[in-house]
Amino acid sequence: MPSESRTFIEEARRAQIIECAIDVLAEHGYARTTLARIAERAGISTGVISYHFGGKTQLIQAIVAEVAKLATDLMVPRILAQPTAALGLRAYIEGNLEFMRLHRKPLLALVEIVTHSPGEGEEPNPYGHQSEVALSDLEKLLEWGQKSGEFREFDRRSMAIAIRGAIDAVPGLLFNDPAFDLDLLARELVETFTIATGRNP
Repeated sequence: MPSESRTFIEEARRAQIIECAIDVLAEHGYARTTLARIAERAGISTGVISYHFGGKTQLIQAIVAEVAKLATDLMVPRILAQPTAALGLRAYIEGNLEFMRLHRKPLLALVEIVTHSPGEGEEPNPYGHQSEVALSDLEKLLEWGQKSGEFREFDRRSMAIAIRGAIDAVPGLLFNDPAFDLDLLARELVETFTIATGRNP
């Protein structure tokens, strides 16, 4: 159902189902997340979920989009508020880790999806498209720094993969050690990639 044709009530119901699905994924894992379990958490029938999403595949895609929106809404204003690309990169790294601090359940749900959802048939992993968007957006930030003369010349795709790889390793650490020092890690990652992207003195 196109978003522009949904009523306020339908949007609220979809949001409720997504929130309950995130809770179930975070608590029970991907394999044990069923429409019946989500419906029980939401206090509705599975038919209501099917009406709004069609099935588990479409619901999983909606969850990925919702978690991505949470992250984007937190980080993008911070990045755009920065006067330089170097400060934008700092805001990008710090914003990613702040998202992980504030949104543990959505983060865990997303990790479950990325790790265990293979996609249907010939379809790629449901996070595949969002992963590419994340890399492309980061490349634009790096391009800003190169064009402004703040960053040295390097292959932007390779650098984006390195930065995302460092950030994407964090959820596994958090789940094994919830008290992991994100502030210290943020400082070290900012310092590391400031050196990696900066011009040699």
